[in-house]
Amino acid sequence: MFYRILFASVLLLSCLMYASVWAAERDSGSSNNLLVKASINDDWFVISRSNLAYRNDFNDLFLGFTGGGLGFQMSDEWSLRAGYRHVWFKPQDDWLEEDRLYVEAFFANRFEAVRFTSRSRVEFRFFDYRENDVRLRNEFVVESNRPIPGSVLRPYAEEEFFYSTKADRFEANWLGVGLAWRPADGVKLKLGYRWNRFRVGDSWRDRDTLVTGINLFF
Repeated sequence: MFYRILFASVLLLSCLMYASVWAAERDSGSSNNLLVKASINDDWFVISRSNLAYRNDFNDLFLGFTGGGLGFQMSDEWSLRAGYRHVWFKPQDDWLEEDRLYVEAFFANRFEAVRFTSRSRVEFRFFDYRENDVRLRNEFVVESNRPIPGSVLRPYAEEEFFYSTKADRFEANWLGVGLAWRPADGVKLKLGYRWNRFRVGDSWRDRDTLVTGINLFF
């Protein structure tokens, strides 16, 4: 019963997100992700994530990153990770680069009806075209433990905020819904919608984002 309520809530949330900002000027694009996690032993693992993102109605590749990190599994629910990410960003016509170090705490627990995760991250960002910054991020994800009746798809909802300590303000907020599929052991595929609300200078902008994900676990 609970997974039906969750699925209905996901659909309702998606409709509300569209309706609440229908009249605003919006952009559309996509965020395409690859995550690989491989165990070293019972306690340690390596993790890598890469991304390509498009804007301007899917026509403009403006962001890409790749990197890797090392994680330690402290308990069944908690792990600590640290790593490096290299970012390419094109705010206008030219590509700019960023070096990013991060540390994060990751919590995951499975309840009767849902799996809940929380990731708290501190990013140390280094630029050659602007002042360096430290950014705080936190992501929450709720995913059904059971597929939608008659299918192999599991609904999920997620929320993530970004806070710049240098500017002392929130930079962005991501609110998303979607469907996840596990076609084989160690493989998870995701397809979803994200309402990306972000700052450009002192103004807020909105982007409707198609999110795809391939997660591989070894």
